[in-house]
Amino acid sequence: MFPLGGERSNMGYQPYAGAPAPAGMEPPEAQSVRSMLHIVRILAVIFGILLFIGGIAYVAVVYAAYAACTSTVGLYCGGALGGLLIFPFFVVIWGVVDVIIYLKMKEIEGLVNQHQYESAKSKTLVWMILGFIIGGILLGILLLIAYLKFDPLISWQRNQMSGGAAYAGAPVAPPAAVTGAAPATPGQKFCSSCGSPNAPGAMFCAKCGAPMAR
Repeated sequence: MFPLGGERSNMGYQPYAGAPAPAGMEPPEAQSVRSMLHIVRILAVIFGILLFIGGIAYVAVVYAAYAACTSTVGLYCGGALGGLLIFPFFVVIWGVVDVIIYLKMKEIEGLVNQHQYESAKSKTLVWMILGFIIGGILLGILLLIAYLKFDPLISWQRNQMSGGAAYAGAPVAPPAAVTGAAPATPGQKFCSSCGSPNAPGAMFCAKCGAPMAR
């Protein structure tokens, strides 16, 4: 038999040990983390493209000046301009790192959607540090905010899992033993129609009304 409606409803929503919690029951921090990661993705790809194009353009300008200076002034001028190529080299590297951050943010978003918050937090920490050092301070700040929001998510998930484990491991009480019929009283009569006991001397069954045998 099915349990009563209220009990059935409560049991249907109990988490079980190790199960990912339904997305609709997540705390608001989960959506905040997704929003932060999405913003970082957009900014990273924009910064990456701009830095990459800017670095290439800078190299082209310096190379043109290097060629003109070498042909007119001499090798000394050309050598001085050649040293300026070091900066655009790092600019291009920063652009490439931003593009990699864009790709990694997509991977971290996938972990969040799969409720793997601890793995997502670890990866966010790595790219937060790289964001501050290479990718840009703004990306690092946004990733820091997302990183801090993982703590309540992880605590919530652990509470959900511990509650589900307690529910799953709770001992089930055995059903109450069905008590048998009361012992017959001496002199009792039993109805031939329904089998119910009746008082001695009864003319009709107290339960079904059938006449009692004499």
